[in-house]
Amino acid sequence: MRKILIIGVVCLMIIPGLSFANLEMDKGFKLVKGDVEAGVLVIAGIPADNGPRYGITKPTWIEVEQALPILKETGVNAIFIWAPYEHTVPGDGSPSNITVYTEQGEIQLNVTHSRHITNYLKTDPERGSEEEFLHLIEEAHSLGIKVIAQLQVTVANPGDFIYDEHPDWVLQSIYDKPAVFWPWAIAGYGYVVNKAHPDLINYVTETIIPHWVNSWGVDGIYLDSEGMAYCDLHIRDLIQEVGCVEGYECLTPVDGYYSPEPLVSAMKTKIDQMEIEVGREILFPCEMIFKTVRDMPEDDIIQALHGNGSLVMFTMGDPRVDRTLGKYHDFVMNYNFRNVLKQVFDGTQLSYSRNYSEYFELEQELDKKYTETARFVNMWVESIWYLDLLKPNVANPYITLDVTAPGNVVWIGVYQLPPQEWVSEELLGYDSDVLREWYTKTIKIKEEYKALQSDNIENALISPEITRLIAYNRWDENESVTVIVNAKSTPRFNCIIKTRFNGD
Repeated sequence: MRKILIIGVVCLMIIPGLSFANLEMDKGFKLVKGDVEAGVLVIAGIPADNGPRYGITKPTWIEVEQALPILKETGVNAIFIWAPYEHTVPGDGSPSNITVYTEQGEIQLNVTHSRHITNYLKTDPERGSEEEFLHLIEEAHSLGIKVIAQLQVTVANPGDFIYDEHPDWVLQSIYDKPAVFWPWAIAGYGYVVNKAHPDLINYVTETIIPHWVNSWGVDGIYLDSEGMAYCDLHIRDLIQEVGCVEGYECLTPVDGYYSPEPLVSAMKTKIDQMEIEVGREILFPCEMIFKTVRDMPEDDIIQALHGNGSLVMFTMGDPRVDRTLGKYHDFVMNYNFRNVLKQVFDGTQLSYSRNYSEYFELEQELDKKYTETARFVNMWVESIWYLDLLKPNVANPYITLDVTAPGNVVWIGVYQLPPQEWVSEELLGYDSDVLREWYTKTIKIKEEYKALQSDNIENALISPEITRLIAYNRWDENESVTVIVNAKSTPRFNCIIKTRFNGD
């Protein structure tokens, strides 16, 4: 007899011997029961920002530790800690503007939000003592929860460890002065760190990584902002030829090609070595796997210069972008997927079941071609564009689509779970009980079924072909799962699907 698990108020009728089922459904999904080993990495982001205007302060190490049991109950088996080290943020103890030398002489630029590290080897004192941080990690390990720490060696401004102690690690322009991020309009973080500098690489691999793994006990190092965004002479000449919108000027042209690959490769080698030394898995994820702007197709660059979209957008969606850095990483953040979920919400062409399922074929030519991807609905509270996806009346369908998508890494953004879930409740109108309940249900199911951890997916919807009704089959060897999600406002209607159910 087939075993059917039903979530939500679903009425299911199976006709023996046929491949089709006729369902009257509410918002939810169903799948065939089976027993498989769990192989899912579920990561909860830990908040790390102060928001005085909203009464938000960073959670202390003690508060994070107190949240661990609830996270464990939800299905979380890893936490991600932003900036665990001593740092400042522009306007909050660090300069909010920098002096930049350009062809027109010195100019002042306002620096946008980013973290500036003053000591990579000292834990963030604003969140508590180092002893409390170490106890947090010890308690996480006792619950079977991994701790992944964010490493940022991308930007350096006056007051930062790199800028003050090792100015030679900052990328230099043709004016023998520090080069700034390009384009400044979308990446006004400050001066660019040269990730190809051998002394920087040595410091990261021989000082930071051993200290974090041996002394702190972290289980993963997430390389933030992996690429190097600078304007070289070719792009400068291209700007002079085709023009650019404001904010895309080449302020500090750089002579030569500088890639982060030497750092990434060395980190991978060191982490593999550390795994053997400490006898446990050390993860090496990253944010985005692109090297430099020069590794992007020139037509994408020209479109951005004309104001037809950001370089970040092109980097995420263009399969021609060099993504080979992915081979060094365990997984990369999947920014594309939240855009897909938003298009489902908006009722675009991607909200049709067939198109939605076919999107995953395109993924095989993007980041997933080289590494696993971490999926999420929304990563940051500030991501205004995606806030509606987790409102109480629609959260369940989008969490379901997120967790049951191909792959085995689920990322739960900050303020959705403890600590500080009250932020999303009070400021955004979320219901943390709904979010936690639905993550708990769907994560448990994903862990139980190997089919939901595979990359196999196909459209399962026969009719009606309407927006925001999505059905797909997932399978692995002899196990088959059919997921049906009703993301429409209409609560009940009939649909016909084709499953892969057969035999017993």
